[in-house]
Amino acid sequence: MNQNINYIFYDLKENKKLLIKGIITLIIFFFLSSNLILAKVPLLRVGIFLNYKEVVLKAENGINIYEITSMKTILSHHSSNPLKITATPHGIEIGGKLFNAAKNIKIVPENGGFIQVNNYKYRGEIEIIYEHQLLNVINILEIEKYLYGVLKKEISPKWPDEVLKAQAIAARTFALSNMNKFADEGYNICATTNSQAYGGVNHEHPATNRAVNDTCGIILTFEGEPINAVYHSDSGGYTENSEDVWGGFVPYLRSVPSNYEEIVSPPNHQWDCSLTEEELLKKLANHGYHFNNIQDIVINDKTEAGRVQSVVIVGDNNQKIKLKTNDFRLLVGPTIIKSSLFDIDIDGKKTVEKKVNHDEQTIFEETTEQALQKKSVSEVISEDRDFSIPELIELLNRSKEKPVLEKESLPEEENNNSNNGTDNLVFYFRGHGNGHGVGLSQWGAYGMASQGYSYEDILKYYYQGVQLKKIY
Repeated sequence: MNQNINYIFYDLKENKKLLIKGIITLIIFFFLSSNLILAKVPLLRVGIFLNYKEVVLKAENGINIYEITSMKTILSHHSSNPLKITATPHGIEIGGKLFNAAKNIKIVPENGGFIQVNNYKYRGEIEIIYEHQLLNVINILEIEKYLYGVLKKEISPKWPDEVLKAQAIAARTFALSNMNKFADEGYNICATTNSQAYGGVNHEHPATNRAVNDTCGIILTFEGEPINAVYHSDSGGYTENSEDVWGGFVPYLRSVPSNYEEIVSPPNHQWDCSLTEEELLKKLANHGYHFNNIQDIVINDKTEAGRVQSVVIVGDNNQKIKLKTNDFRLLVGPTIIKSSLFDIDIDGKKTVEKKVNHDEQTIFEETTEQALQKKSVSEVISEDRDFSIPELIELLNRSKEKPVLEKESLPEEENNNSNNGTDNLVFYFRGHGNGHGVGLSQWGAYGMASQGYSYEDILKYYYQGVQLKKIY
């Protein structure tokens, strides 16, 4: 009997131990399974100079160069004099000495300090990867130090503190969300606007550095995960739904009205530009689209926020190409067509906005002016109808012009460069805003801050349904 009681107490003790162990295990599991609780500040690999034949390095106190796989010292350069690194057909050449092609190298500054690469100073360490007889220069540093070199490139340090903090959190979140964007190339993100503009120490500023420090470790999350915190310069009045720009629905990237920009008068809130037919033909040819002439550019459809979703370019022989607006902006130049919130005039006459039918052929409607221009003066006068004043003026002007040969009777050389007998067209674009229009509007954030809104107010307005979380 006593033996049985002892066994019972023993089992109870063991069960209690197991229960305690189980609880501890669950606590550790939930703690470690959360990818938002980090033990230390993450390191980033930033591609700063990609596909270069040659770079020049130096540091105030000298540099040490190691072979990456073995960490064997290749060279100790105890001087602040520049050191040239060159890609050759046989490997990496360092200061005139050739090293094996397989030996990618790491550069570490002596006694701390910055490393200078092609006149730009960087915190952290530098790796140089030799590939296809070219060099990829990678800056390895903590994400917070990386953000020091981002903010001033993306936003003015003279803006209110709450805007700078909002931008710091958005930029930090974007970096974490896009950590694997260029993993196959050996780095996390690049230093251009393909990721975020990054300029190293040269582009740091005390105000933007302070905003980074004040928000250290804070990111935006949706359903517990870091969001893709995209941002742009100026919404033009409305931000856009993600699917209307890039095709994929993202629940926190919703269109919202944004009139805050008008409070602070952004430089590109209203813009216009023009392209000649010849200029557009060259840009199209550079992207593999070949026309002899262009007859029209048609706005194919618009979103509820008023942004152009696609355009159709009509060339000779009624040849047509349909381009998403983002692709069209990249083709023409995003600094020329500053946003997708625009209208088009041709020689001052607005193009007709129509949708594409099920056969993917664009339907066009002629304006009265276009129909009038297709007829001779005698044909128009013989019509049994009343004429408007603009039509009469058009007829009077045309009667003074020299007759134009029909297309069929033109010599082949002239016909190839003709536009159905018209002069070289000019396309006028008039628009609002600057950038893709999705997510945070930087000028809108400036307007909100000037009205007393906090960085949290700003971020939760432009990113719908998100939470702020400190992860380290």
